[in-house]
Amino acid sequence: MSRLITITSGKGGVGKTNISGNLALYIASLGYRVCLFDADLGLANINILFGLYPEHDLTDVILNGKSIDDILIKNYKGVDIIPGSSGVERIANLEEDKLDFLVKSFSELKGRYDYFVLDTSAGISKNVISFCMISSEVILLVTPEPTSLTDAYSLLKILSINGYKNSVMVTVNHSKNIENAKMVFTKFKETVQKFLPIKVVPLGAVMQDENVVKAVKEQKPFIHLYPNSIASSCIKSIAKHLINKKTDNIEDFRIDAFWTRFLKVFSCPLKMSGSKATGEQSNIQGQVPEKEKILIVNDAADERDEGSNALEKNANDIPVVNTDAVENQDLMHGIHYLLDGLVKHISCISQDIGAIRKIMENGRIEPPKNVENCIDTSNSEATIIPLDFEAFLERSKAG
Repeated sequence: MSRLITITSGKGGVGKTNISGNLALYIASLGYRVCLFDADLGLANINILFGLYPEHDLTDVILNGKSIDDILIKNYKGVDIIPGSSGVERIANLEEDKLDFLVKSFSELKGRYDYFVLDTSAGISKNVISFCMISSEVILLVTPEPTSLTDAYSLLKILSINGYKNSVMVTVNHSKNIENAKMVFTKFKETVQKFLPIKVVPLGAVMQDENVVKAVKEQKPFIHLYPNSIASSCIKSIAKHLINKKTDNIEDFRIDAFWTRFLKVFSCPLKMSGSKATGEQSNIQGQVPEKEKILIVNDAADERDEGSNALEKNANDIPVVNTDAVENQDLMHGIHYLLDGLVKHISCISQDIGAIRKIMENGRIEPPKNVENCIDTSNSEATIIPLDFEAFLERSKAG
């Protein structure tokens, strides 16, 4: 049986592509045949994360007659990767013969893999909604940040408006600890259950880990570079829960049927509210009523429900880690960044004052030394405007 795991998020910057890639690699290390589809269109984040530079991508299949095997990155640490591109956005306008070629090309992969892991684009767009709508297994990645939770809720709301019926597995990333992850999931679940017909279930959590940042800088998967790290332990736990999940209600994934269904959904108008439909990408964050916004309580809160079992099991596989060091490192980096910006602006202000003084004394602007991009000196000749205050008062009285 082949399974499609679609991983998505309501916004960018939550670590979705990193989780997708490392999850696919670990599942492959257990002996399963895995294909990772980088549908993060236009950004090719998988390529950047893992230091891969493919000669061809999905655009060459859609527009240039290449086959899937022509563009496939084969056996990257046990995983085959389909490099994505912005070409998917053009599918709706393709001629019928090119659409047929696309479907037939993907059908070459039929029966080749046990798992397809699909990494969607960040945010809420038509292609993201379309991929989720035709997937029987969707992982929604969130972080404790209120904006992440609000955007994730918005994504679920659009899916429900468009008739999505399956449950959604939620993974909390960048958590300080397992208690924080439980609290975040509980509040998110309460809001979804209250206002939406979609069922959300916990899949696990990934704790903050400075080794993830190190791996990104080295363009290597953290699951291989730091296999004993806290983040790697979290990924392993999530993978095991996925593999052991009951598949009675999950349909056998067929790649050719997948693209046929995708084309059908993608070509239809997307409903953004109960009565409106659109075919364009939309930012719907403002559509979330105030009463539906997720309330994030204090980190010290200890709120539990029956859905915390998966997170509890996740915690058993996670080693103890001091996240204060990670927080302090991030804080110091932010302080240095702000100070650098402040110094630059103060320097610019100082040079601006000097330039004004030169104008007053000489009627010319002299470029400041050793400071770039502070003032525009392309037109160095200044226009001298005489100021006659007494004449101005006389004109005012006469008017």
